Amino acid sequence: MKQLHYELHYFDNPSYPIIFHFNSLSKHQSEILPHWHANIELLYIVSGKALVSIDDEKVIANRGEIVIINSNSIHSIESYSDEVVYFCLIMDSNFCRSLNFDTINCRFHNLTRDPEMRNIFQIIANECHQSKPHYQKAVRALCNTMLILLYRNQLIEKREPSRSKSNRMSVIKQSIEYIHHNFQRDLSLDEISQEVGISKYYFCRIFKEITGITVNNYIIQVRCNHAHQLLAESDISVAECGELCGFNSTAYFTKCFKAQFGFPPSKIHHFKQEGIKVAHESNTTPTQRSVFIASNGQQEPIPL
Repeated sequence: MKQLHYELHYFDNPSYPIIFHFNSLSKHQSEILPHWHANIELLYIVSGKALVSIDDEKVIANRGEIVIINSNSIHSIESYSDEVVYFCLIMDSNFCRSLNFDTINCRFHNLTRDPEMRNIFQIIANECHQSKPHYQKAVRALCNTMLILLYRNQLIEKREPSRSKSNRMSVIKQSIEYIHHNFQRDLSLDEISQEVGISKYYFCRIFKEITGITVNNYIIQVRCNHAHQLLAESDISVAECGELCGFNSTAYFTKCFKAQFGFPPSKIHHFKQEGIKVAHESNTTPTQRSVFIASNGQQEPIPL
């Protein structure tokens, strides 16, 4: 079985918590490896045919069809033809919740040819490609419409948040959600393992096996990503930022931040003053999606 990965979506601009990009995969040459994330993801097949594995289901999507990947569904993507070309739209779950759409606890059909949703994809692609003034506001509004269409036509069920601890994946998903809600304060392995109801040692072992990194490293990376966003959008000091993101000392915060981004946190204010775009770097190639690599700072997509 291929190793699974949790994907943390990173937003260069916190006021634009949307990822929209263009991608292509060749048969037998590349694939998007099994992973999951809390945010809902929509794939619009522009040409070719895709094989999308979603939990225990395999979905074959043809040109003009839209694949809906529900929150926390384990999924992978590969080409079912010589090449598949598609658009990918990911909407942050907190953004959806701010619009009164709970995408975490709702389930939608995995495949649709809804003409209205296809039209929204077309308009979003054009907005991103042309990048006219206020295009990000336009895309936010279009995503609101996309959510309305999802709930009108594709909703299967709305369920109460699950507290199931019956399998390893449930435990890891629950622990990740808990970390994201509590990373700003002191967070111990004992506390997290107690929250998910298993021993600390077993929890640490299965977390590393499933996500590919240790619990402590995961917490550090979540904190650093949040710190990057705070520094990029405000004039907050490095010391205050580190404290707000759960670091006990400025020196340790600087060390962790530099290890992740390649430069110290103090550089972000310098970059802003010089008008340099603050980029989120990753050593992971686009077809080997893993932890912490998806960003909304991609190259703009081309129109359909």
